Amino acid sequence: AAEKLEKEYRQQTHILEEISMKLTHAREEAARRFEKAIVEQLRELGMKNARLSMAFAPLEEGERIRDRFSALGTDRIEMMFCANLGQPLKPLARVASGGELSRIMLALKNLSAQKPGIPRSMVFDEIDTGISGRMAQVVAEKMSQIGDHHQVICVTHLPQIAAMADSHYMIEKINQKGRTRTVIKMLKKNEEVRDIARLMAGSEVTEMSVNAAREMKELASKFKNENR
Repeated sequence: AAEKLEKEYRQQTHILEEISMKLTHAREEAARRFEKAIVEQLRELGMKNARLSMAFAPLEEGERIRDRFSALGTDRIEMMFCANLGQPLKPLARVASGGELSRIMLALKNLSAQKPGIPRSMVFDEIDTGISGRMAQVVAEKMSQIGDHHQVICVTHLPQIAAMADSHYMIEKINQKGRTRTVIKMLKKNEEVRDIARLMAGSEVTEMSVNAAREMKELASKFKNENR
């Protein structure tokens, strides 16, 4: 009985090794397609020299495929990244800045939005970390494009991104009867402009900041009309 079980164990292990190798090959092919697609997205987001690679860890000395068996296969994969020319690829988690991570996350979300079966609502919380100016505008435009086919909910503190919203909500905390409450309010068109001006100017909203906010909102509307 023990010999029979040992023989069956070896047979099943061999089958599992073959299946694992097929899965690895399929993942490697998918990784190359993914790398190309994500780099194209990053270039659209202003990272023209960015490189990204999915690194498959080889077997270590004395290690066998069966030593890596798991419910997810036998692969150990790490995302490698480089944003600038002349620099080597390094682990994404160690080298990407806050702004780069924000754009990589947006690129990933945009790719996933193109796949069938993805939920129709997508949430971006603090996607604007580490970006400003022109990059904030690029991110806003990319989210607007995703919004053509999905409901996009975005929490932001940047006026460029807030101006691109079809519906603008203001969230604030208030003290009421000794307790702190969070209140959300959908803004009317004139309130949207004033809130964007507040994001631009800080505590004191001036006529100049209101005019700038109105222009920003008009430019956002023009972009959406031209790209839908």
